[in-house]
Amino acid sequence: MADIVEQMTNYRISQIELAEARYYEDLIRALDKIEKEVMAYVGTLPLKDGKLFELQSAVASRPIIREILEREYLAWSDTVVREGYSKQAKRIERAFKTIGRIPPEFQQLTNSDLSVITNLKRQSFTQFKDVANTFTRTISDKIYQSTLVGTNFTELQTELRQTINGIYATANDTEVQKLINQIKKDEVRVRRLSGPQRISVRTKLDKNIQTLQSKYATTRSGENMKRYAGQILNDGLREFDATLNLHKSIEAGLTMCKYFGNIIPTTRDHCRLVRSGKYDIRKGGLFTIDEVKSLWTSKSWKGKKSGDPLLVRGGYNCRHQWSFVNPDWYDESGTIITE
Repeated sequence: MADIVEQMTNYRISQIELAEARYYEDLIRALDKIEKEVMAYVGTLPLKDGKLFELQSAVASRPIIREILEREYLAWSDTVVREGYSKQAKRIERAFKTIGRIPPEFQQLTNSDLSVITNLKRQSFTQFKDVANTFTRTISDKIYQSTLVGTNFTELQTELRQTINGIYATANDTEVQKLINQIKKDEVRVRRLSGPQRISVRTKLDKNIQTLQSKYATTRSGENMKRYAGQILNDGLREFDATLNLHKSIEAGLTMCKYFGNIIPTTRDHCRLVRSGKYDIRKGGLFTIDEVKSLWTSKSWKGKKSGDPLLVRGGYNCRHQWSFVNPDWYDESGTIITE
């Protein structure tokens, strides 16, 4: 019989990936709209010899930029946190009910759980808001500095576009823009797919990004809204799931855990080794919480993220999850016992 814990963990993981794809697509639209609106606003500022020159107008740009980002980006952030996190909390509740080996009083979301959910939502929205504040300041500072030193207006426009969207900023070249549009579509598709299809799209996506960087001399602009907001979206959804799941599991008296999730070409060695059983202390891949923490602190790997290993798992962009169990659910071979 299939392991019901693995089934429900994979269900949680798959639903996170679908939610991430949907919200990432919405993020792309929001940032494209922000880029367009910022460019339209900057286009209204007075020019002399192809340069901004009026410092008073440059200083006045900050509240305008803030209003644009709050209207588009923070509205998107609110939807992710309010809707996305709530739906994932319900999926965790469904997983607990379906597993069925947990005392009934812990199979539903309790008042304690609801308090945790509220606090996690508040914490995550603050992270999204910090990005809005940072880039309100960054964009308005670039406008002011350009006015102060007399930067060519065309150069300023390019810099502002890349501050918002990185290498995926709108391009004047038709072929470049066509490639950017395809990359954006595939970035959403790869989040929705699994198995060989995911690998195929990922390979195509990486090749197109390399083409964009080399053939069209487009550099990878690291300090941009798209990168930071996408990272918070990715890790936020997964760490919310991990945190609430850990809280409910401890509340229900579950004492051990197992690591779940698919192995793909980009899987970190650490996650690959845990999933393959390389670090197994006992049959079936069962770890105590202390064993997980000891394993995590004793190893180093690329992309490792600071924090509780039960929450940050393999690190940035990790698509694996710990699920919590009791050892008496399994026989001596590590196979789940059919009730």
